Amino acid sequence: MADQLCLVCSVHTKHAHLGVLICRACKIFYLRAESRQKPLICRAGTNKCEIVVKCKKCRFEQINRLVKGIGGVRKKEEKSNECYSEPSTSRNETVYDEEREDIPKIARFVCGHSLDARLSLLERVRSSYNTMNLSRRAAELSSLQPTLHPILTFHDAYPLKPATIASLNCTMRILITTLFDFATSAFPEFSSLSLHNKWFLIKNFHQSFWSLESAYRVYTLFPNIPHFHFMSLTTYCSYQSALSFCDIGDKAPHIVEATGRHLRSYLKGDVQKCRNAITNAKVTEKEFLALLILCFWNVDNTSADDSLIPLGVSHRSKILEELQEMYKSEGNSEECATRIGEIMSIVIVMQTCATAMPMKLEMFRLLDIFDDDTTIYQLTKTGMQPPL
Repeated sequence: MADQLCLVCSVHTKHAHLGVLICRACKIFYLRAESRQKPLICRAGTNKCEIVVKCKKCRFEQINRLVKGIGGVRKKEEKSNECYSEPSTSRNETVYDEEREDIPKIARFVCGHSLDARLSLLERVRSSYNTMNLSRRAAELSSLQPTLHPILTFHDAYPLKPATIASLNCTMRILITTLFDFATSAFPEFSSLSLHNKWFLIKNFHQSFWSLESAYRVYTLFPNIPHFHFMSLTTYCSYQSALSFCDIGDKAPHIVEATGRHLRSYLKGDVQKCRNAITNAKVTEKEFLALLILCFWNVDNTSADDSLIPLGVSHRSKILEELQEMYKSEGNSEECATRIGEIMSIVIVMQTCATAMPMKLEMFRLLDIFDDDTTIYQLTKTGMQPPL
């Protein structure tokens, strides 16, 4: 592996450490900081230092996000600078928060690791995603009232309609139903899970999926339209259409105006963050599919049942290995660690925006725009029953 820059301190390094592209000095610093009893304190007091190497707290947090972002599982490295070897079955070879023995090792970030079946998971997810979208498209076009003046049109000539509260309620139910079909088709293990665990995965995934899919579709279809968000396959919200989102005739004008104002703030804030993450990374179709898998199984630091944790680690490991093989086949093996680091940072952006969504939805609830039966609001609560 040629010299590359450490993702934390930007010094040259020939090897990845702790599963990510960081130098040996950052690895040693992280391990020592992780084991210390006295907590680190940010020099600036903000926990957001731009030059992280000058602040122990921010340096540690950045490394921690990179390491834990790939599953919270880490191989205990040897003292040498050798690349990772094949997985070992020894109990002491892997570390997990609760010393679980059934957690498989996370994917290697050093390129060149061969696979028995290349891209099989990507191919399965692509087929499942395309099939899901056929169902979504048919259901949306048959359920939503057609508009007399469609604003935009896809290259395959079906109209895009400005979203309203009524259309969002309908399309979100369609999305949740088809996500169950997608998961069953894409991940064979999903069928054997309990209904509780299935529903947990879908609820945990749907918001990241909603943001990720929209950002990728805008990037590929309408890259020059600012403040634009796909609310579903066939509906959208833009800066111009935000004021028409509140389609309930008996609402006071100031409520309608407040709704549009909050939507515009969302378009300029979280929507733009997700869009920038996809655009700046120039995400390809295969990388988008990989992101679907990573977001679906991103269950660490949640209230997920213990049985879901090893499944999540296993699927993330598989897809990261497939990405490595893809980059190697495309002649980008020397940059694959950096590229995978970029992909993992997108997962963090999507999860951050998803975590902030309940508060934004609560604002609509307080404005009496959403009620307890609004689908997207219910998904942040416990009362909605799975569509099975």
